[in-house]
Amino acid sequence: MEDLPLHELGLLRGAVEGRDTRYFGSLLALDRHAYPLLRAGLIAPIPAGTHRDDECQFYEATAAGRAFYAAHLSGLDKRAKGRANAWGDHPQLAAAARTLGRLMAASDGAAEPDEVPK
Repeated sequence: MEDLPLHELGLLRGAVEGRDTRYFGSLLALDRHAYPLLRAGLIAPIPAGTHRDDECQFYEATAAGRAFYAAHLSGLDKRAKGRANAWGDHPQLAAAARTLGRLMAASDGAAEPDEVPK
């Protein structure tokens, strides 16, 4: 089985579905899993004190995140329920993971102006 970014996919899926932590058993590493999604522009932090009409506490999906979900995660069935780290055998996840990997690699490769080597 591939080493899939299941926690990242779970965070994005939860943010789109209205409860960002739905697919997590523990929040200890939530920020670590959020970082690549933030860099790729798929989620954004929710400012403290923001009133919400859903159950997202920390992150919300961006338009790009919702588009990614529609293209890659909206058809997940009963096998992809519960904690994200238990989704490993779902056939749709490998393609989603490859696309997410390309987005994350592109965002990591986009150097800030002061990071460009001279």
